[in-house]
Amino acid sequence: MGYYETMNAYGFSNETVASLKKFDCPRCGFSFSLVYARAIACQGCSEATRNCPKVRCAKCDYEFYLDQTPEINSTHQQKVMANHICSIVNDRNDGIGISAKNR
Repeated sequence: MGYYETMNAYGFSNETVASLKKFDCPRCGFSFSLVYARAIACQGCSEATRNCPKVRCAKCDYEFYLDQTPEINSTHQQKVMANHICSIVNDRNDGIGISAKNR
């Protein structure tokens, strides 16, 4: 199941799902996707693969909770987004041979 289908299945509207592909850092205004943040700013952090409810700006390194963005309206949506992005990161890591034991 792809990104849009997964988010729709958990109650995110099409407009919300489209907007979730881009976050704006509350500190510096840099626009980025959650996948980009996990791949760049969160690289090496063990919480990035453990359903972390935060997002970190890859430009200024500011960290904030997903539910502090206007697109995510509840802690449930925050948890769903964190779980989904964790799944993407873990699938990528598994695909290149990085196991949970050596992260």
